Amino acid sequence: MEQNKCKSSACCLLGSFSTNTSMDFGVLLLRLGVGAMMLVHGIPKLGMLISGNWAAFQDPLGIGNFLSLLLCVGAEFGCSILIFLGLFTRLASLLLIINMCVALFLVLGLSGWGAQELAAIYLLIYLTLFYTGPGKFSLDAWWLWRDCKIEVE
Repeated sequence: MEQNKCKSSACCLLGSFSTNTSMDFGVLLLRLGVGAMMLVHGIPKLGMLISGNWAAFQDPLGIGNFLSLLLCVGAEFGCSILIFLGLFTRLASLLLIINMCVALFLVLGLSGWGAQELAAIYLLIYLTLFYTGPGKFSLDAWWLWRDCKIEVE
């Protein structure tokens, strides 16, 4: 465990201040925030899927409106719940990275930065979660500790 070696609060603000626990707490906040925010995008698409209104959804991959919508709902709704819980976080992040690349480059392609900015921000967040993993405040970490007796730092 790291010790905070700052002698004054000004030094702590300017220097290295994070501990493993504070980094894990930051990843937890990122997971909870992005998971909840992407659900706001996924819930209306889930409604489209349930109501059978598939034709209203774009088909950027040329695989049909239904399959495009199904994949998008799986990513934006299903994977958002997984990220929120910290369960299969890297896999869920990878699927959302693919989803955001489709949105950014195929759906919003020539729309200009104003339309692309949100998808780009989500893409960067999912890349970060893919790289960092879920942190120790997650179901993934609990599962590893319980089943494999691996200490998550």
